[in-house]
Amino acid sequence: MASASSRIEGRVYLGSDWLLYADPDLSFDWSECVAPSLLFGSTSRTPTVLQRGGAAVTAPVMLHAAGVWSSMPSRTALALLYVDPLSVDGAALQWRAADEITAWHVLELLARHGLSLATLCAGDVAADEVRDAVSALRAEMLAACAAHGAPEIDPRLLALRSWLHERAEGRADPAAVGARLGLSAEHVRKHFRQHVGMTLSSYQAWVRLYRMTADACAGGHDGQSPNVLSVIMAAGFFDASHASRTVRRYLDLLPSEMVLPRAFVDCRGPG
Repeated sequence: MASASSRIEGRVYLGSDWLLYADPDLSFDWSECVAPSLLFGSTSRTPTVLQRGGAAVTAPVMLHAAGVWSSMPSRTALALLYVDPLSVDGAALQWRAADEITAWHVLELLARHGLSLATLCAGDVAADEVRDAVSALRAEMLAACAAHGAPEIDPRLLALRSWLHERAEGRADPAAVGARLGLSAEHVRKHFRQHVGMTLSSYQAWVRLYRMTADACAGGHDGQSPNVLSVIMAAGFFDASHASRTVRRYLDLLPSEMVLPRAFVDCRGPG
């Protein structure tokens, strides 16, 4: 989810299996969350997010389930931490969210780990500091989910993550996944949904959007303006129309807006 009125104006922090987007003046129309996420707002200007068919949620920190549509009509500073759904943390967050948007029980979650919304929006924080803080923050999130009885994800699915990221092109193939797990295609669909909390094709959308961000991040560090079409094709989209529909649905942006932010920060590194 990002601003519909202009290109990304905040900072995009890229982790090995997560994305953190911080914007000083964010609003978005109806879009579907692509991965389980935490939304961090200001305690002095508490954000309100509307859930389609549900009540408004107002809280400094919110847990947002993947697959849930939402809108934030009032502009405010916001940071969104997306966690790969096919990870222990991501699956636990998705289970805890229970297909809703809910207030998180710790209001100062960023500050507890040495981050602030203002510095994230401005990019006034080093990549390794963000990486270490997100790692500690995720450990706290996982512990909170475990305390509520979050089920364990099938380790066979976790082992598939790298393979699925290498096969982002084309349509999701339950038969190919099943062959690696020793399951039928139909069983794969049910098994993936049960353990990850989303469909295989929805997870593939996360993979493509993550790869778009990674490619745009690489281009930004090279000091080059990324070629939108090359980024789209490298991410595994069928064509520009497919990319436009997906990015609009999940991020409320056009592909050209997504790959031209003011700054990408690559936090992938050791540790």
